[in-house]
Amino acid sequence: MSTMTYNDVLVELLAHLRTENKSIMVNWDTAQQWPEGVLNTFLQLGLLIPAPAAQSIECHACDNHCFMDVITLVHDDPALTRAFIVCDDAEMQSQMGRVKIPLLRLQQWQGSVKQLSGVIADLLGLKDKITFAANQAVIKLGMLKAKKGRRWATLNGSDLSIEINQHTVPVDEVLYFDNKELVIDRYKIDDLLNSEALNKGKKYTPSTTKREVRKSETQAMHQDWQDEYSRLKVQHPNMADTWYAAKISKLDIAKGRDAETIRKNMV
Repeated sequence: MSTMTYNDVLVELLAHLRTENKSIMVNWDTAQQWPEGVLNTFLQLGLLIPAPAAQSIECHACDNHCFMDVITLVHDDPALTRAFIVCDDAEMQSQMGRVKIPLLRLQQWQGSVKQLSGVIADLLGLKDKITFAANQAVIKLGMLKAKKGRRWATLNGSDLSIEINQHTVPVDEVLYFDNKELVIDRYKIDDLLNSEALNKGKKYTPSTTKREVRKSETQAMHQDWQDEYSRLKVQHPNMADTWYAAKISKLDIAKGRDAETIRKNMV
């Protein structure tokens, strides 16, 4: 019986992702060391997904525990498909012959930062589609509503940290299992969300990154205008858009923009 807990497995998985900085594979032998139900839970959440069968595994036929290629004889009837290992040591091969491998042992599952980002976004209640690009270091999860407007939540794939409002927190500090249910620490998230943004000084930022930051800030500002426009329409229906824009232009969320600019972007 495993002495590990659900949180032990989660921390181990996150550490593996952080170390590899790429997609990882969890093999059958590893999963058998986990508490009952963990694998199915991870699959249901999307933290892991099924991967193609392993083509090499650790051989348990002798004390050497070599990592060997698997030979699979596929049959039209899946029940008759067989897998085995042939030792590359001639003497051992003559003693053991073919080492049969249960097909179950060839099962493996994949984990990735991309999958993790989807799980975190779901827990944060973010519904927008997440876009991904090759070698993407920072993944935009979506915008969260703060006391002073909307703020982007992003996942840094290199160190597995969440950034909100220029504050960062490691994923393993806010993501955990509570009675076998995966949760995110909303108190910590809300604290980051409503804290004053950090002053990062004059540190050089590549121009492409600066453009992305400005674009994100503009999107968040426009979303604030759209939210306020919707609220005003409920409170004061049948008014002209110019009236709503003028009202918004007097608020902090206008950030100095004129009413006409707001009108063009609030709908």
